[in-house]
Amino acid sequence: MNSSLSLLVPIVVIALVLLTKRVVLSLFVGIVLGGVILHYQEPLGILSYVYEKISSVFYEYSSESGVSLVWDSIYVFLFTLFLGILSQVVLVSGGVGAFVEWARDKVKDTRSSEFSAFFAGIVIFIDDYFNALTVGQIAKPLNAMHKSSKERLAYIIDSTSAPICVLVPISSWGAYIIGVLQKSAPEQSGSPLLFLLSSVGSNFYAWFALLGVFLAILWQVNLPAMRKNINVSSQKEDHRDEYPPSKISLLLLPILSLVVSITFMIFYTGYKNSGSMELLSMLGDCDTPFALFCGGLIALLLAFLLSMPYLKTSEIPNIFLKGINAMLPAVVILILAWAIGPVIKEDLQTGVYLGNLVKTSLPSSALVLLPLLLFLISAFISFSTGTSWGCFAIMIPIAIELAVQSGGSVIFAISAVLSGAVYGDHTSPMSDTTILSSIGAGCSLQSHFITQLPYASISAFCAFISFLALSLSGNALFSMLLGGGALIAIFAYLKSKYGGELQGV
Repeated sequence: MNSSLSLLVPIVVIALVLLTKRVVLSLFVGIVLGGVILHYQEPLGILSYVYEKISSVFYEYSSESGVSLVWDSIYVFLFTLFLGILSQVVLVSGGVGAFVEWARDKVKDTRSSEFSAFFAGIVIFIDDYFNALTVGQIAKPLNAMHKSSKERLAYIIDSTSAPICVLVPISSWGAYIIGVLQKSAPEQSGSPLLFLLSSVGSNFYAWFALLGVFLAILWQVNLPAMRKNINVSSQKEDHRDEYPPSKISLLLLPILSLVVSITFMIFYTGYKNSGSMELLSMLGDCDTPFALFCGGLIALLLAFLLSMPYLKTSEIPNIFLKGINAMLPAVVILILAWAIGPVIKEDLQTGVYLGNLVKTSLPSSALVLLPLLLFLISAFISFSTGTSWGCFAIMIPIAIELAVQSGGSVIFAISAVLSGAVYGDHTSPMSDTTILSSIGAGCSLQSHFITQLPYASISAFCAFISFLALSLSGNALFSMLLGGGALIAIFAYLKSKYGGELQGV
């Protein structure tokens, strides 16, 4: 299908999330609605379609090869469960308590604890999955100690995952975008890496997302949505007083092993698959889900090994049950998000419909505003489909062709697509990074979505200003300063109105 009807599923899902705040129900209704649109003439076909989409997350069937497991999904699910168990191990063993005792003297307030998460997110730029889940494990103890809600932590994590990954070419995102550009960029125009590097300076939303979260931390800006949603529907943490402090190494060594082993496996699998020691080739061919699984397993085994002297044998089954139980709601949401992805992208072809609409209906008079229009359209496609990578694949070829035909800047066109796609991915309730950021912070998906949207949209509004200025002036530096100045001015005003720490955390 490639018609306006394909927009119905993402619109209904997003509306249901906002109205009911029940993400699982909303995603499931979206899958059923996709089945109704495609198989309305055969009721049994609708049931079969829904089953097929959900089961395809775990396994695939073909007449030639039979049943084959979808290992990428399974590895990510297992890694998520490993993190839940790992959190319980370091809590019960007293590692978290020891870290809190140490941090009490080092990290004095909410601002410094949030900046710790911000800078950790910038340093871990290799992959957005890796970033979202690992930063949460590092920052949660400090976050809980210093009256920063889980929603604020989720916003910080999400704002330093996709935005930083898209700005750094030596990341899984950089490798993927370069792969798309290799097939789309004019051969005479230089290397795809040069294209990507040249687009960084005018990738306004990514920069403004980072600047926005920096200002929100610096000035402790808590907008009404953030004040009304404090640790909503999150699992209640075990009280730390039940687990006396032991050694800080029981927390730090498992997390360090998590980071080191995942990083090593990302590059190892990239080398093994590509047969090349070139950095971008390794990142382009790495197996991130398998790397996450291996790193999570190593960290969990090390945590148990180090913690055995501090754990009672009777506590171990409870550690597994509590850890798995804490992560099960997130896993269910992830399953449904991955199930609805092919419904929107492949079966209904929502992104293709929107992309073709742009290509065929954009009037020549509007080509002057091409960067601005590409930013808005890419944001809508990414938000509607829940995937920035899918948007890149659809919109980058269209953007380059439109820029070449109109005599505009190909670099600015690419920047606009990257910016819009990251904003849509950053804010969509169906996005992997939105879901994983809420998992990393330990808050509910709906409260993360509701609280993050106003902050991210302020950054997007300033990116809108910059792309409008860029379309009219062609000057990237002027446009960056204009939008950045507007962002600082808006946050300065918000500081006077909504500044100050949260109450009731």
